[in-house]
Amino acid sequence: MKLYKSIYIFSPALRIWHWVNFIAIVVLFLTGLYIGTPYFTTSVGYEATFAYEKNITMGHFRFIHFVAGYILLASFLFRIFIAFFRKGDRLFIPKFWSIEYWEGLKETLKEYLLISQHPPMIRNPLARTAYFFVYLMIFFMIATGFGMYGLSDPDGFWASVFGWVVWSLGGEFQAHFWHHVVAWLIMLFFVVHVYFVSREDWTHKNGEVSSMFNGVKFFKKDPVDIEDVKEG
Repeated sequence: MKLYKSIYIFSPALRIWHWVNFIAIVVLFLTGLYIGTPYFTTSVGYEATFAYEKNITMGHFRFIHFVAGYILLASFLFRIFIAFFRKGDRLFIPKFWSIEYWEGLKETLKEYLLISQHPPMIRNPLARTAYFFVYLMIFFMIATGFGMYGLSDPDGFWASVFGWVVWSLGGEFQAHFWHHVVAWLIMLFFVVHVYFVSREDWTHKNGEVSSMFNGVKFFKKDPVDIEDVKEG
């Protein structure tokens, strides 16, 4: 009989952030696809004359996109805020300069390639690295999104805060291009993330998926990085 020890990892604040972030990103992606390639006369669309009453005009989709953008910004700031109040909610920066980091990354990759199993971990080096770059990509999307939004009011708030991002990328066209590319990279992460957490849950029986609902993971012995979440 296998006995598992439950370890409380994810706070309610972190779990709320996770799901709000997820919903905002999905809405932004879907509305962004429409904004980039609007349709009216297709097998699932309507002629432009009847688009307004069906709420599929560009104005409707842009409004939803902007609202979701504000939610994503608030969610991003909230994530930074809660990082100061609980050890387990800290933002981890991969120790690229550390030999131990690269050794851990190698062991994690070997497990995902079905070569060997890494010791129990709360957050493996590959996951920490992925989350670090996802945070950077989200910030990039916020900066480019509000930078382009500010073009409609060159003397307004968003133009003064993020307008420089648009021009540093080479102008509005290039900003749109990279905004689109990074959006697809985030979606690629989403697909890989779902696969990896499901695989982790199936191979280690540690409640990886359910932990984002109840905050708890299960281990037969203490994970090697338990100090990262242990309070006190």
